Amino acid sequence: MLNRRTLLGTLFALPFLSRLGFAVSSAAEEPLAFEVGENLSYTLSWQFIHAGRSTLEVLPDEVLNGEKVRSFRMTIQSAKVLDAFYKVRDNITALAKYDISRSLGYSKIQREGRIKRDITVDFDWKSQNARYTESIAGDSHIIPVAENTLDPLSAIFYIRNQKLEVGTVIKGPLTDGLKCSEAHIRVMERDWIKVNGVKYDAFKLVPDLNNVSGMFEKSKDAPVEFWVTADHRHIPVLFKSKVKIGSFKVELINQK
Repeated sequence: MLNRRTLLGTLFALPFLSRLGFAVSSAAEEPLAFEVGENLSYTLSWQFIHAGRSTLEVLPDEVLNGEKVRSFRMTIQSAKVLDAFYKVRDNITALAKYDISRSLGYSKIQREGRIKRDITVDFDWKSQNARYTESIAGDSHIIPVAENTLDPLSAIFYIRNQKLEVGTVIKGPLTDGLKCSEAHIRVMERDWIKVNGVKYDAFKLVPDLNNVSGMFEKSKDAPVEFWVTADHRHIPVLFKSKVKIGSFKVELINQK
């Protein structure tokens, strides 16, 4: 029988590829993919079980050291039916340079069952390192980061603002404060897909997860796959995969 903590932890962690790096060599020529006020809502499911919801938001711009910067937020919430035995309430925020070329700050308030973490990652680009702090446990350390490293949340918006074509390879460094790693994402194909009764002209993207192991590990014949709309907004509409403990989906249900 599956351990419910392992199952739900995987489900809520995997959809947004929190250990992968996103970067691309050339900037997009398309109009900006998003604007302040955008709010995307998703359902999370494992097999045929509704497990929760998530939102992805573009917050009002902020000013940091006299410069205007981007601000993003993601929330993850378990369904009421699951709250009694594994309640999830995660809130993730990020700051990035206005062109999203590098991260400036990242935080995660994590409430998953008995797990409680308050994480912040502060970037020092003069010394090119990142300081990870978990205030509840009192853990703090510094790691070196590659030039123009992104945090997991900012990376989602960076990739959306690129010019995507079949065969495009997106690659580069990313950190959540624990380590700085690099991965590749390839645009595999373009096709029409149906998500929650709505048809989308979408690109299929497949990340290279060779450096990911444990419960994140995929089998050779079951890659992680996700789809973004083929217009200039590149809205993530579907994310799915089979992993060691089953299959899951993250599906767009509403956009504002």
